[in-house]
Amino acid sequence: MWSYTNDIDVSNIDSEAKPVLIIKHSNRCSISSVALNRLLESQAELDQRARVILIDVIANRSNSLLLASQLGVDHESPQVIIVKNNEVVYVASHMAIKPNTILPYL
Repeated sequence: MWSYTNDIDVSNIDSEAKPVLIIKHSNRCSISSVALNRLLESQAELDQRARVILIDVIANRSNSLLLASQLGVDHESPQVIIVKNNEVVYVASHMAIKPNTILPYL
């Protein structure tokens, strides 16, 4: 499983050469656990195609909200956000989080 990221800087995300996959997860939510487990089934392929950032929205709520604001997306949990070429290209939440819908954007 990916490690949680505690400090997120949008300027660093924008400067990435690879696409960035941001995963916002709550370990208090069963839907979030289902979504994360779906992604973990494709962890190797996701890691190959993108830099993955996992955010614990309970422990790191202020950074999660700030990141959503800076990227211009509504905050949701669970949520995935893909940033590619300095632009948000895909956002999904809850049961729409599936590797087969994410991979084409990476």
